Amino acid sequence: TRFTFDPGVDEAPVWSPDGSRLVFHSDRKGHYDLYQKTTSGAGVEEVLFESPVPKTPFDWSSDGKFISYGTTEVKTKSDIWILPLEGGKKPFIFLQTDFDEYNAMFSPDNRWIAYQSNESGNFELYIRPFMGTDGTIAVNQTRKWQVSVNGVSNSSQVRWSRDGKQLYYVSGDKKMMVADVKAI
Repeated sequence: TRFTFDPGVDEAPVWSPDGSRLVFHSDRKGHYDLYQKTTSGAGVEEVLFESPVPKTPFDWSSDGKFISYGTTEVKTKSDIWILPLEGGKKPFIFLQTDFDEYNAMFSPDNRWIAYQSNESGNFELYIRPFMGTDGTIAVNQTRKWQVSVNGVSNSSQVRWSRDGKQLYYVSGDKKMMVADVKAI
């Protein structure tokens, strides 16, 4: 069943935690912006965030309060941003380096973000803190842990287990991998 009807390109859908909405990007205004629409199909698409920089959604936090998305800049390549869905809804940078970072996925408890980066020369899987146990956002966090050891497939999207104790991904040599995660 067709979900959107705008003649622009609508793609990269991500389900909300309760399954009631999808966030996706669309180029209907000449650049990729973030939109959402109810999964019932009722109503029109709502613009979540619009700017001249192309954006691709990656994940929706389990509490429904944040969306991780990526942008691409000439100087910093692919970067990870967070769009809060409450308050001022002002996006903030989660990770911006001279390398490519993408596919940012929230852990089920929202304490961590798993993502891919080529900072080592190969694409590998890493995790970084996102939210403290007190609910504060870990901004400008430099702590990180490399999860993969033999690369990550560029087309692979990491997935957390429901309990947040494991990460699933496809390795650089196209093998399905699982890594145990222990909170520190």
